[in-house]
Amino acid sequence: MATILDGKALSKDLKIALADKVKESGLSPKLAVVFDPKNDGSRLYVGMKQRAAAKVGIATEDIAVADDVTTEAVLKIVADLNADPSVTGILVQAPLPEAVNDQQVFSAIAPEKDVDGLGAFNQGMLFGDQPGEYAVAATPQGVMTMLKHYDIDPYGKKAVVVGRSQLFGRPMAALLNNANATVTLAHRYTPREMLLDSLKDADIVVVGVGIANFITGDQIKDGAVLVDVGMNVVDGKTTGDIEFASAEKKASFITPVPGGVGPMTIATLLENTFAAALNQEKISKN
Repeated sequence: MATILDGKALSKDLKIALADKVKESGLSPKLAVVFDPKNDGSRLYVGMKQRAAAKVGIATEDIAVADDVTTEAVLKIVADLNADPSVTGILVQAPLPEAVNDQQVFSAIAPEKDVDGLGAFNQGMLFGDQPGEYAVAATPQGVMTMLKHYDIDPYGKKAVVVGRSQLFGRPMAALLNNANATVTLAHRYTPREMLLDSLKDADIVVVGVGIANFITGDQIKDGAVLVDVGMNVVDGKTTGDIEFASAEKKASFITPVPGGVGPMTIATLLENTFAAALNQEKISKN
């Protein structure tokens, strides 16, 4: 049976350590979140982030947008937040209403305040494997923190990332590649036989396509490390993209859903927000 990658327990330890760092720093980090209140998932995540931030000493400002909001209107919100010295981190919780170009908004966030690392500048730094202090998307960065905590080194491993979103799949593949894994990036439109061939000898599988039980235990190699970023509701129960019962029997490590990647995403976002505050303080003194 696989060892459980317990993101809930690890994130708790990270937030305890972060609370101490925030207190010792004397800084007042503040995270502004722009979101669509009509989106159930966004509303849920924003509430969770707000509560978690308060516990570690990070203030939050939640900015709900209207159904008919335009890209130009959101860009104005972001410009005002960029110019506000009290705001040290900005998060745009996608998806925004249909008329808004999310990618354009992401890249309008000042790089030093882009705590989810989704703007073109920070993603360019990541894909170029550049040295320096810049934020990486919280979910894939949280996955890497979890792998490190459990002494799972991607070096020389074959990794398959299923999902190509800007929020997860693309930065996840880049992080694993930068850690010297050989990475295949697949998605829900990859021909099924091609995906199954990739999974057969994958040492690490990270999946986030939003399809319940998309990958089953018979499709993975013995001893694979399985990281499930998906979150779906089936018959009133939360489940991931990996069929846990069958996969747990073959994997060496596996994340549960819930309690795996989700808590790590929030903890990482808060760490990024504090890091941004530290960097801005450093810049202001130079």
